[in-house]
Amino acid sequence: MSAAGDVARMLTLVPWLLERPGASVAETAAAFGVTEATIRRDLGHLDFCGLPGLGGGDLFEVDIVGERVVVQMADELKRPLRPTPREALRLVLTVDAVSEALSDEVPALRTAVDKVRVALGIPETVADVVEPGANDVVPVLRRAIADQRQVRLHYQGRADEQPQWRTVDPWTLQVADGTWYLRAHDAGADAARTFRLDRVIAIETSDRERAVPAPEHLPPPGYAPGADDLEVELEVSVAGRWVLDAVAPDAVDERTDGSAVVRLRTDAPGWLARVVLTAGGDARVCAPASLAEEVAVLAADALERYRR
Repeated sequence: MSAAGDVARMLTLVPWLLERPGASVAETAAAFGVTEATIRRDLGHLDFCGLPGLGGGDLFEVDIVGERVVVQMADELKRPLRPTPREALRLVLTVDAVSEALSDEVPALRTAVDKVRVALGIPETVADVVEPGANDVVPVLRRAIADQRQVRLHYQGRADEQPQWRTVDPWTLQVADGTWYLRAHDAGADAARTFRLDRVIAIETSDRERAVPAPEHLPPPGYAPGADDLEVELEVSVAGRWVLDAVAPDAVDERTDGSAVVRLRTDAPGWLARVVLTAGGDARVCAPASLAEEVAVLAADALERYRR
């Protein structure tokens, strides 16, 4: 079982037990499809969980009495949700965004959005998604995948100076870390490619049938370094540690002051140079010298534009 699966199960475990006081370890394990040892381990972890503050009176109390599970100090989870105005708006915007992307496949989701708005007292005109991002593209791609049709993407790749038109055979849509990806065959490159949908400028459907069928198995989207990729070493300060989330590091050497040295490989040095420039001095290229020079050129160009 993955760590994400463990967390998801534990988030569900407490409400489930609160609705079934006195449930046995055996029936709990059967309900969640895991072993009794796994449930006992989860219950042990829950002793360190609770409400914000996590003081002595905030932690859950979980005991096993004669093979029966007893949960106390968790009644807050049984009460109706009382979000703040900011939390309510965030919830509505999130559900709205999901509904825009999946409404054709999950029509009940639109009804759910309306019920959430009514329950929280948020009129239709108060909150809306200003930048829908991938939401406009997802329904078009879903239809193309279902109909096995080619599409043309006006796409801004990491290494592209300007968006390029690409003809692709769409295979499947995937979500990773909240970002939509298209897995497809790029006709121009004659190779499999992964496209981030928030980089799609425009999309055109085609009457041509998909030429390359989808593979039987597609792993989750992620950067796979190639043999010709550039090896890079960066130094980031405490304020620049966000760079670790923007790149895919191979190794991170931590320092006692909170800074770090990052080693990675990239097939898009121009994109990485812009990331370093964005850090505004909180990231520095240690190697190679060619990438450091590219950052310097970008900085000089930006400064000249600012002066003009």
